[in-house]
Amino acid sequence: MRDLIIRLVTNHSKKSIFVCFLIVIIASLGLVNFKEKNDVRIWFRENDPNIKILDFFEHEFGNDENVVIAIDSPSGIFNNKTIALLNELTKEVWNIPQVIRVDSLSNYNYMKAIEDDISIQPFLEELELPLSEKDLLKKKEEALSHEVIPGYLVSKDAKSALIFGRLATTPGNSPDYEQITQKANELIEKYQNRGNYKFYLLGEAVVNDGFRSVANDDNNKIMPLMLLFLVIILFYLFRGILSTIFPLIVVICSVLTTMGIGTYIGIKFNSVLFILPAILIAIGVADSVHLIASFKRFKNEVGDNEKALRGALSKNILPTFLTSLSTSLGFFSLMITDIVPIAQLGLLAGIGSLMAWFLTIFLIGPFLFLTNLKVPPLLKVNKQKGRISSRYTAWIKKRRSLVLVGTVLITIFSIFLGSKNIVNSNPYSFFSKQTPVRIASDFVKSKFGGSFGPELIINSGKDDGVKNPLFLKKVEKLKNWIDEKPFVNKTNDIISVLKDINRSFHGDNENYYKLPDKQDEIAQYLLFYSLGLPEGMGLNSQMSLKLDVMRMNILWSLTDTRSWLREVENIKTKSKELGLNVQVTGKFHLFQGLLDYLVLTFFQSVTMAFVLVSLLLMLLFKSIKIGLLSLIPNVLPLIFGAGFMYITGMDLNIGTALVASVCLGIAVDDTIHFLVNYYKSKDDGLSNKESIEKILLTTGSSLIMTTMILVLCFSFFVMANFIPNVNFGLLSALVLSSALIVDLVTLPAILLKEDS
Repeated sequence: MRDLIIRLVTNHSKKSIFVCFLIVIIASLGLVNFKEKNDVRIWFRENDPNIKILDFFEHEFGNDENVVIAIDSPSGIFNNKTIALLNELTKEVWNIPQVIRVDSLSNYNYMKAIEDDISIQPFLEELELPLSEKDLLKKKEEALSHEVIPGYLVSKDAKSALIFGRLATTPGNSPDYEQITQKANELIEKYQNRGNYKFYLLGEAVVNDGFRSVANDDNNKIMPLMLLFLVIILFYLFRGILSTIFPLIVVICSVLTTMGIGTYIGIKFNSVLFILPAILIAIGVADSVHLIASFKRFKNEVGDNEKALRGALSKNILPTFLTSLSTSLGFFSLMITDIVPIAQLGLLAGIGSLMAWFLTIFLIGPFLFLTNLKVPPLLKVNKQKGRISSRYTAWIKKRRSLVLVGTVLITIFSIFLGSKNIVNSNPYSFFSKQTPVRIASDFVKSKFGGSFGPELIINSGKDDGVKNPLFLKKVEKLKNWIDEKPFVNKTNDIISVLKDINRSFHGDNENYYKLPDKQDEIAQYLLFYSLGLPEGMGLNSQMSLKLDVMRMNILWSLTDTRSWLREVENIKTKSKELGLNVQVTGKFHLFQGLLDYLVLTFFQSVTMAFVLVSLLLMLLFKSIKIGLLSLIPNVLPLIFGAGFMYITGMDLNIGTALVASVCLGIAVDDTIHFLVNYYKSKDDGLSNKESIEKILLTTGSSLIMTTMILVLCFSFFVMANFIPNVNFGLLSALVLSSALIVDLVTLPAILLKEDS
């Protein structure tokens, strides 16, 4: 097969170039249908139980997604100027696309008894301004003493307010988050100069659009810098324009082809897949660097393009194919996960890795044959390098026990630290602290204590069961138990509404702020309340049409995944104790629910990658012992990375979960190059020490070169605003650096031990 490839490349160079570009062009045409999608559903398969519960929730109560505007007023909310602004802004939010309901302090349905009558009026909206200082103080007292309003629509210091724009349900599709966020920002801009106010924009719509915008911004910032870096480093290494351009052609064509294939098979791109081009740029350059370096070395010796290319291909076809295959296997191992974007990334990155190898051999190979490249002095083997290689090998041989013991101790310590890592899937934590959505989230959390949480679906088990006093009193016990939690800001449901109505029907007597005892009384209250509400402000979002199921929305300050899921399990346990049938859902809850999938993804993909790469190495070296031995320098860096995560405070999230499988596939590349050449030298009759000296002399510089390119390329991710990308880049750079060190220090120490 190797000889056949060499003949194809050398005897049919122009045809090979034509076929490669034809493949690239046909695949790239798929980008015409490029689409993006960033809602929570993209993370789950269509038949996932979490999605089925969410579908039921949306069918009964509508969409739980919001666009939220926070207003901060240093002078307080309860003054004529701010009330006028709040009233005006509340009306404007209705005009944001796909908003079907607006909830704010302005239009909150406030009930109170007026002699023998009951009034249900918007809290601020219909007031005749300006109000006197006495009336303003009264409204402030009413708001802050209310059971629902403080901490929900106005902060407890009365200096901030929230406006919730509830989004319409779009079955089978997600709302146009980009349009919604754009219109909300335009609305805020109208009021920026109205006084000493600060406005913040958050909510599920803003988070989902933030995934898109931040991913785009990161790509637009990182990819040009990465390409510029490659141009500089390749030109420095090869001292030639064509030698610099050829690897860039490979990575650009690999990216276009892979993304085109993705669109052909119906993949919609998202915040995870946006890192695909950068990954392919980083890993796609390695094979071409090896081929070009070998070609120039052989040309320096034989002075003929054809002989040089034959020598370079003969030396590199097998190891570059195996390294590309191992890299793709690392990516393909991600396909077994239930987290759809990660599975898609694994598929496309695996395809891209193989495509980069194919283009290196069948596109760059013919280019090398048809062009006249200069041979820089940098690549010439000299006596000084030989002396350094010999001295270094002798140094490792002399201190191999120290090296091995030190490696074991560092490994044990890293395992200890890695066991302390935690999982966190809070979507707001995915953004850097400088991004507007994160700033808004931190502000609201500090002022309100929490503006999002899980949604509870509480099923009474029969039609009109929500009106049953016994059922409602069980729900009330659950509600009170939840409200007692120090991290809970508010629970919103019909319990508060019914108690409020009951109090109003009894002349605002506080002793009657309780649930009615009779079902017909509850039915009358609900009917009365519904008839007194403006259009679009009813209780349909709180109860099902059959009145068999009700909803409870919890607002709390929990953000880390383990705490969130622990408390959700506590709620489920308490519900069972009370005899309630409760399911938990909501878009933010689904993000947190990725925990189990993330942990499963981590272990499944690592195990799969480990098995596949092990089999590959065993087949390559025709030895179980050597195959397992070769995994040691590739598993150790992953363990070191786990310890590094704990030291730097990284959580296990989407970005860090990717690293293990991806880096296992990439890190093994250096080991394959090292061992292939090592055993080839052994077969030629060299000793262990002489074989390692030769590898360090001929292959070592290429290994260092390609690894450093990968490390520096991945390091550019630290400039991202999408935190999973930052973590992925930083951790990948560390793991790959560690892999190189282990390959050049620990692996020689293991191999040299055979001479003892």
